[in-house]
Amino acid sequence: MSFFSRLTFLGRFTILGIIAAIICAILYFTGILSSCTGNNNGSGPASGPSLGSLTKKKYDATMVVNPYTGFSPIVWGNGGLEPKDDSYFAKKYGLKLKIIVMDDFDAARSALKNNDAQIEYCTLDALPVEMSSSGTMTDMKYFMLLNFSAGADALVANAAVNQISDLKGKRVAYAEGTASHTLLINALETSSLTMDDIVPVKVSSGVDAAQAFKARQVDCAAVWSPDDVDCINAFKGAHLLTSTAQSNMLVSDGLIAKKEWLEKNKNLAAKIVEAILAANAEVSQNKNAFNEAAQVFAKEFETDVDFALASSSTINYASLEDEMNWMGLNSDYSGMTGERIYSKMSRIYSGLGLCKSVLPWSKVAYTDIVEMVNEKNGLSPEQKKAAGTAEKEFAAPTVKEDTVKAFSNKKVTINFPVNGFTLDNEARAIIDREFVDIVQSYANTRIRIEGNTDATGNYNNNVELSRKRAQAVVDYLTSEYKINRNRFVVVGNGPKHAIADGVKESNENYRTTDLQLIAQ
Repeated sequence: MSFFSRLTFLGRFTILGIIAAIICAILYFTGILSSCTGNNNGSGPASGPSLGSLTKKKYDATMVVNPYTGFSPIVWGNGGLEPKDDSYFAKKYGLKLKIIVMDDFDAARSALKNNDAQIEYCTLDALPVEMSSSGTMTDMKYFMLLNFSAGADALVANAAVNQISDLKGKRVAYAEGTASHTLLINALETSSLTMDDIVPVKVSSGVDAAQAFKARQVDCAAVWSPDDVDCINAFKGAHLLTSTAQSNMLVSDGLIAKKEWLEKNKNLAAKIVEAILAANAEVSQNKNAFNEAAQVFAKEFETDVDFALASSSTINYASLEDEMNWMGLNSDYSGMTGERIYSKMSRIYSGLGLCKSVLPWSKVAYTDIVEMVNEKNGLSPEQKKAAGTAEKEFAAPTVKEDTVKAFSNKKVTINFPVNGFTLDNEARAIIDREFVDIVQSYANTRIRIEGNTDATGNYNNNVELSRKRAQAVVDYLTSEYKINRNRFVVVGNGPKHAIADGVKESNENYRTTDLQLIAQ
């Protein structure tokens, strides 16, 4: 007779209960019975297993990313898409993330909405397209800046397009409502153009835009790095027009999550943010970590290491100071912010019919987590140091930059008093509206301000007056917006352009102040 058959009924019941308890415990800690507890912690529905509930105990959180090297510090820190016990995150923070790669945007968003994932990537400049007040994203919150594109998005052009203004009437390929579209829109703005001034060729992705360009189906294309290099090498005359290496605070990635999950898991969310910022700093400041991150990314995303290295070099990974600046939490910071980019693109994309009734920034941003990380003070000074929002150092301009070729030219008429160069309130408002966003978005670019007059009056007096007017614009931008004075090149053209065009009479079209971007 077996041992089990000798037991009394009570004894048998007790043994069965113990066995059942052990089985339940095993299943619970692997996540399978997490719904039985009624405590899903915001990670999944109370009944029926989902990806969120299945991973609840095995992982601290599930994060969805796309195949972009901007996420390489996270994957490196985690030890891969599946967490490793000896990873940077596990050893330093006791953190284990489940990272899921989804290149299908709709499927990725569905995973977040259905609680199959707790955290997901977003591109802030394109986020307004999703954030309708009557849509399904109203409970999502932007809680962290991850990185800035610093060359990862680019405009390539053929020999017929030498400046942004040359895009007028040209065929341009772009993926609508994406970061590359944002770059195109803002580049056009630097030469007073809009999407109505080009012949749009809509494609599904930056890869398709590159294919269209290499096949010579378009004059210009908004592409992703490193496809820009392939495009430039595709045929004679192909060249880089501009990229986010110049407009380095225009396109950024961040993280979003449901407000309910963030509220219930503030400490965990703060740990995740701090861990990512620490990994960002390691990858940015440590060459070995940078190379390791590229290797891990290449392995996990099934691409080659050279591609990962090249792509990673076009990204600025965010620090804690970047977070504070970007979220509007640093009163001493006067540069570009997430709110301004989001609000501007909300207006532009609404005007293009890509979205309507967009939620305001105050309903989208969630700053509690970044503030918690800042208050905890767990990062070193080097890890906190600004990267993407840091002001680039410029040497004082030289004479050669008076005439060096600019890749854009925005002409704006600022009404000065006769023979005067003082800015009145209306003139300041024009500068605020027409110049400031460009100057701050293109923070890595030197700016040339050129003053112009018509051909009436004394030539030499006009040259000096136009220079003083250009200087007045620079003085206002540097004092009001704390912009590095060394970025600016001041030129007084006087009536040079009017004379070249044979216009001798009074003409306000030549009384302009031009803002030009000079590629470094």
